[in-house]
Amino acid sequence: MAIPIFTIKNRATFKKIKENGRFIRSQNLNIQILHSQNLNERIGVGFTATKRLGKAVCRNKAKRVMRELAKKILINAEINSYYVLIAKSSLLKAPFEQLLEELKYKIK
Repeated sequence: MAIPIFTIKNRATFKKIKENGRFIRSQNLNIQILHSQNLNERIGVGFTATKRLGKAVCRNKAKRVMRELAKKILINAEINSYYVLIAKSSLLKAPFEQLLEELKYKIK
């Protein structure tokens, strides 16, 4: 049975994760992680791409890439946790396989 993953949409949840969670820096993306017991065996995932990344086309592409990373990697992540993936400009230039390995390594 697959672990249910849901997308974080509330700004308040993003702020709670930023204030109370752990921040992990990486070459192509940053990750914020917060373990919470009130998620009922689920994983919450949020995606952030700021205007510093570029115009809307670049931000949307970065979010699409991060969604695919979440589908492939965060299925095996720790349950009852929030994960926020924050795009860096190098994310758009990096090969997808490199991003997969990077996220696997940083999550563990």
